[in-house]
Amino acid sequence: MKIRDLVRRLEDIEANCSGSARDDVGMLIEDIIEFDIGMNKVFKRLSKDMEDEDFMSMIFKDGIDSGQIGEA
Repeated sequence: MKIRDLVRRLEDIEANCSGSARDDVGMLIEDIIEFDIGMNKVFKRLSKDMEDEDFMSMIFKDGIDSGQIGEA
């Protein structure tokens, strides 16, 4: 699921809430957007510092080491 889709779903929930629940969902949406912007900046900075191939190798190695992706 993409961040954009998650935010859209949360906005639908927010539209059907009231009171503190609505405020809490709104704050959650803001936090998710801020996190996404921050991660985007980190990846841009990393991609400038590394060759594309080296960056992808690092991502795959970390994913394999953590068990999040399988080694082929």
